Amino acid sequence: MNTKIIAVAAMVVGFGALAYGAEVQIKTTEVDGRLRDDFSNLSFVNDPEVLGIWKSVDFVRDMEDFTPGEQNFRGGLYLERLVFKANGKTDMPWFGWTKGVVMHLGGDHTASRYTIKEIDGAKYMFFEWKSGDYIIRHQKPKYYVLKKI
Repeated sequence: MNTKIIAVAAMVVGFGALAYGAEVQIKTTEVDGRLRDDFSNLSFVNDPEVLGIWKSVDFVRDMEDFTPGEQNFRGGLYLERLVFKANGKTDMPWFGWTKGVVMHLGGDHTASRYTIKEIDGAKYMFFEWKSGDYIIRHQKPKYYVLKKI
């Protein structure tokens, strides 16, 4: 692991504790060329606002790119929906959550921040999508936009 390179990459692409200030701190390290988020320090904090069914409506580079009623992403959305259950559970056993973060508990070992915004009377979640672009290519995560139904 080369900590110096990770610190510089974090400043350039905007992930990890360096970019998020007072938000949830997530330490990111590189192991064999792959980024790995450490969420071992995150304890469960309930978030009643997140509970329920969220349906994907778009996939955007930045949160500001989203316009309700329009889909920026051309093609089908890989993540169709996500159900947040009590006590940090979801309908997908490899995802767990705590307030502000969804953790991939399986092989990817990522911690993705989410932000909920009310736009035109509807609740939308902006969910960092930490795919291979993030893990292997070290790119800034893009966002799934999910609407609460």
